[in-house]
Amino acid sequence: MSLISGCKKVVQLFNQSTSPSSLSVKEFPLKMAEAALSCVSVILNKILPLAADEISRAWGVKKDLQKLSKKVEMMEALISDAKCKQSTSKAVQLWLKRLQSIARHAEIVLDDFGYEVLRQKVKNRKRDKVRSFFSSSNPISFRLEIANKIKNVSASLEEAYREANQIGLHPVQLTMASADHKVDRLTVPFMDESEMVGREVEVSLVVSMLISSHYKKDLPVISIVGMGGQGKTTLAQLVLKNDSVAKHFDKKIWVCVSDDFRVERLLNEMLQSLEGKSAETTNKEALVRKLQENLKGKSCLLVLDDNWNDNREKWDGMRSCLLAIGGAPGSKILATTRSDEVASAMQTSGLHHLDILSDDHSWMLFEKLAFADGGATKTQDLVDIGRRILKKCGGVPLAIKVIGGLLYSKKNVSEWLTIEKSEIWNESTNIANGVISVLKLSYENLPSWSVKQCFASCSIFPKDTAMEKESLIQIWMAQGLINDAKGGGHLQMEDIGSDYFNILLRSSLLQATSENSINGIVSCRMHDLVHDLSLQVSNNCFLNTEDGMKVSHDDNVMHLTIIRNRGKVLKNIEGIPPNLQMLYYLGGDGIMLEDILERSRYLCGLKVDCWDVTQLPNSVGNMKHLRHLDISETGITALPDSITKLYNLMTLKVSYLKEIPKKFGNLINLRHLEFVNLPWDVPRCLFPGIGQVANLRTLPHFKVSQDKRCQLEELEHLRNLGGELEICGLENIVTTTISTVSWKVFNLTQT
Repeated sequence: MSLISGCKKVVQLFNQSTSPSSLSVKEFPLKMAEAALSCVSVILNKILPLAADEISRAWGVKKDLQKLSKKVEMMEALISDAKCKQSTSKAVQLWLKRLQSIARHAEIVLDDFGYEVLRQKVKNRKRDKVRSFFSSSNPISFRLEIANKIKNVSASLEEAYREANQIGLHPVQLTMASADHKVDRLTVPFMDESEMVGREVEVSLVVSMLISSHYKKDLPVISIVGMGGQGKTTLAQLVLKNDSVAKHFDKKIWVCVSDDFRVERLLNEMLQSLEGKSAETTNKEALVRKLQENLKGKSCLLVLDDNWNDNREKWDGMRSCLLAIGGAPGSKILATTRSDEVASAMQTSGLHHLDILSDDHSWMLFEKLAFADGGATKTQDLVDIGRRILKKCGGVPLAIKVIGGLLYSKKNVSEWLTIEKSEIWNESTNIANGVISVLKLSYENLPSWSVKQCFASCSIFPKDTAMEKESLIQIWMAQGLINDAKGGGHLQMEDIGSDYFNILLRSSLLQATSENSINGIVSCRMHDLVHDLSLQVSNNCFLNTEDGMKVSHDDNVMHLTIIRNRGKVLKNIEGIPPNLQMLYYLGGDGIMLEDILERSRYLCGLKVDCWDVTQLPNSVGNMKHLRHLDISETGITALPDSITKLYNLMTLKVSYLKEIPKKFGNLINLRHLEFVNLPWDVPRCLFPGIGQVANLRTLPHFKVSQDKRCQLEELEHLRNLGGELEICGLENIVTTTISTVSWKVFNLTQT
């Protein structure tokens, strides 16, 4: 898994490709109003549960929080007006930027307050009386300080309101349909078969080139060339499924190249495709030997998808390794690329330029999506409008899929006409820009600010990364983009997040990559062009960087992705953004990770992909805002005691644990505890007293032991537990009280 597209500039905020085949399009307008509205919405999500908590009344801040809530709602109404005026008024832009700063400060104040509330609840569990919050363990000075900070935030918002009036802003009723309160549960009209429309002839042509024996050169390259969104990857997938190809080649390997063309990485990806796991080495010679073992005497088809490398020397280095691997005669390479220059650098023996879809095939694909079950009713009026809109898509499958998914949710003529007459089409001067216009339209028509921000947050993942549905939802929860209050009290955050995910799928802004019969769709990807859009609409909040690059010290930057290569030194740690909320750290040796964490005290999410990291720094206990911790791709097997101070933590993902801290039960907000590998060789119960973590929804493993805190009764307290739980050690049940456990509340597999 790679983290970012490589950058040649100091910082690349919008991920605009420097590849010769990149699209030249107008930059998406800055969405400052939407970013401000998202910040304000997050604050409201935090205020509501705090104001409802009995402790707020006990500490004398309940009324202050209620007043703050009303001021925040008024800000939402002002931002609606600012949205219309931001493009023409510098004063409005400055006001929005200031409001974001106020909102971020307010979020920190509320998080500090919420953390203290949770800390006191942990400390006073046994007393169970509100008066315990007035004990010496909760000094009056803190209560006075937090009350003061809440009043200061209110004062700042009052001042911002006066400034808004001075620059001509007035409260406007929000008119956007909200997916926050009325959840959209329509089925997803997506089908793999729909992508096959109009490609049968081209599949046959490419298959013929692959099974041909007329090439004189060893390991010939067949290239599929076409613009972004035209369906190159889909065509390659169809070719791979073809019966003739399946019979002709003993082994088939799929590697997504993108713009990270490092020979060691590509060889490792090949090995992973064959064996299902990465190699423990990054040594080129060792990787070649392992591949030789797998491919000895076997013919192989290697698919290099989405190749951007036009450097002949780099390709020659890769080709020499592939020739050294050997294999049976007749092995071939199938490459997809947007550029003829890339195909030329690979010394392509067979070239196929991918055509756009014909009008008839375009319509076949469109109507399968727009008029699918649960979508718009196929009337003559909608057919006429649909055909006019379809002409703007230029026969590009991605554009057709996106516009079809968008119109699927529009039920009447007026809504279709609004899409047809959108000003966004005016930005389109050619087919390439037409695709971007369609993507923008789909984004603009997402049903709520929260869904838009969830889409933008996907940009923290690198291009071509497979994103797990559950992980995405958990990250959205950590960012405050989802809250229980939005479901009207009857829906969990996970349910709301699943609905947001389905909305993005239906809009074709996310593309499903795998599913199972139990959970449905479990992972997805973003098309490169969609990923570009997600970065562009994030309003500079998401920043991607790599080794040796200056990290911009920008107050707006709250989500940072860092990729480290071995042997390089990460510079300018001092430049880590001060308000950083989400950090995704990949590769290297992890040496700088502790320094980064010490400078990032406001992190709400941390994901580390680095197997050389074998322990979590003790400083993690100071990150009291942390809600999402994913260390499943590290060598960590034990957690520091300090982690039990993370009372806000909702998700903890690890690969393998041999032990946990004694006070693990202090993590009272933990909802998801996930393992990649289950610790069956651990002789004792790993989670004594797990019943204290009453919010748990996910627990993969529980071992019963004779310790009274490791009996089945512990599970009775986990009323929200679902999914699959493996239980072992049933011979250690001390008393036959298994009937007291309310198994009906679980949807579990017991072993």
